[in-house]
Amino acid sequence: MHDLLRGHAERRLGQADPAGAERDRALAALVRWYRRQAARADRTAAGPRMTFAPQPDPAGDGPADLLFEDKAHALRWLERHRAALFGCVRLAFDAGRYEDAWGLCEPLWTHYLDHPHPGEVLAAFRTGVEAADRTEFLPAMVRMRCQLARPLWEAGRHEEAARQLDQAVHAAQALGTSFEEDRLRASALEFQGLLKAETGDLAGAVADFTASREIHARIGNAYGVLLLTHQEGKVALRRGESQEAVGLLERAHAAAVEQGRERMAARTGFELGRALRAVGRPEEADALVAAALESARRRGSATDEVRALRELAELADALGEAGRAEEHRAEAGRIVALRGGLPTPHTS
Repeated sequence: MHDLLRGHAERRLGQADPAGAERDRALAALVRWYRRQAARADRTAAGPRMTFAPQPDPAGDGPADLLFEDKAHALRWLERHRAALFGCVRLAFDAGRYEDAWGLCEPLWTHYLDHPHPGEVLAAFRTGVEAADRTEFLPAMVRMRCQLARPLWEAGRHEEAARQLDQAVHAAQALGTSFEEDRLRASALEFQGLLKAETGDLAGAVADFTASREIHARIGNAYGVLLLTHQEGKVALRRGESQEAVGLLERAHAAAVEQGRERMAARTGFELGRALRAVGRPEEADALVAAALESARRRGSATDEVRALRELAELADALGEAGRAEEHRAEAGRIVALRGGLPTPHTS
């Protein structure tokens, strides 16, 4: 809104609603509607996952809930409305609606993995940490620090990310022993391992991933075991232990397919394809990486699409198909040019 028009609107509002009660009601309704739709879109796109904010009840006299036809529709809605969603995080915090502020950050996580917008995400997740601290709700304080750490290290701010995760891991020790609290404790260790892998401490990363996986196994969380097996496989590949990586990633990929986890089936398949290429089995890898490419396109994830195209080019080279390799690299280049460059692709 133009500054002059906004100023006029605020003066009229001050005359019509001097106590601000109507404005507060409207703001609360706006924030809670967006929070509810974001949570529903996230659940449609990612399925059931670890969250701690209760979903707001539908407003009796407000707009109806949206109908999300499928995962792709839900993810497109999150991307199309991201300015409003990130804006509502700040609006909620400034209005003292701290649970709404950090509760909005939770469903923005899945969207962020496919559509990195570093500046917006850092600002929103910083606000989420501050909001969680204001509520003194320990699970939110741990979860928000984990969510903030990732965009921090992807922006090269490793020391700041380490501080956030150190606080998260230590705070997680004070959590209770419910299934969700144990799962959050394991998640904090996973994030710490991811940062160690990012900074080259592969032995430390394996130790954290193993500890996290053991918690998931103890509480019977099959999805958590899948995630951490995937992480262990990626580290094995980085360490040059390609045969071990193939075994770990085969288990992770089979579990993702069995559990109906499309995103993880694509990502474990992609990493398994890389491992198979490393052990000289590019023919088996090609179909896995092609499936990851199709999944990325359905989700609208340009970062994953470019990664898959570049890996398909490597596989084509290994198979002696220079023409196909060049086509894949050219297509990846067109996507990067069209978007003016892409953030560093996510690796999990």
